[in-house]
Amino acid sequence: MADLYSSNDDGGIVGVINATWANARDDDSGALSSVAGSNSSTFTAVTRFNARGGGNTYRVIRSFMWFDTSGITATVESATIKIFGVTANDGSVIAVKSTAFGGDGGTALHGDDLDAITGYSAGASLAGNATTYGPQILTSSWSTSAYNEFTGTSDLLADMQNNDAVIICFLDYTNDYLNSTPTSSATFNCGAYFTNNTGTSKDPYIEYELASGYTHNVIGVAAANIGKVNSVATASIGKINSVD
Repeated sequence: MADLYSSNDDGGIVGVINATWANARDDDSGALSSVAGSNSSTFTAVTRFNARGGGNTYRVIRSFMWFDTSGITATVESATIKIFGVTANDGSVIAVKSTAFGGDGGTALHGDDLDAITGYSAGASLAGNATTYGPQILTSSWSTSAYNEFTGTSDLLADMQNNDAVIICFLDYTNDYLNSTPTSSATFNCGAYFTNNTGTSKDPYIEYELASGYTHNVIGVAAANIGKVNSVATASIGKINSVD
């Protein structure tokens, strides 16, 4: 197993309070939070407020992280996204592919990344459109004193192997991901630690394992001493001359 920690640029984006759910959910910019020098903060949230004079207002909060995967070239056999929780209050969380940080980790997170989600379209549910990196976790199961684990999907494994950066958006599943208007005045949220927390004991990271690949000697050379065969990493080789 190996660990891959999130960059120091990770953080949350707090959307603007709007008079309609559609405007709040589909807003394309917000205010940065928990980017520099912060320990923990709201990780994902959907809020419906009772507005003064009647009616309701709404707001969403999403979090973004990127991981440098440029050093991974072999087949990724398994991966688990680990987020250390702080608070939880109803709802659920899901991890999806994002285009924040310039799409490649080359730029810092900014407020205009609020809707930087692969497959995102204003007014539409993300179900069937977004690329899911980890299944939803109910906040009733969200640990507030330990790591929460998102089991990596095949899309995450492939992107870790083939892309130089893996960028993830975490958002509320029940209302935000499904684009379902909240029916009660409450805040559905969870909190988490970001990379800027002191030390690494609560930092977000991906635990992953590479495929073992070809394990036999080749022309008298021990498998442990072979990195590549014909420019192909041994971890990506299942057979040589039909021998596995």
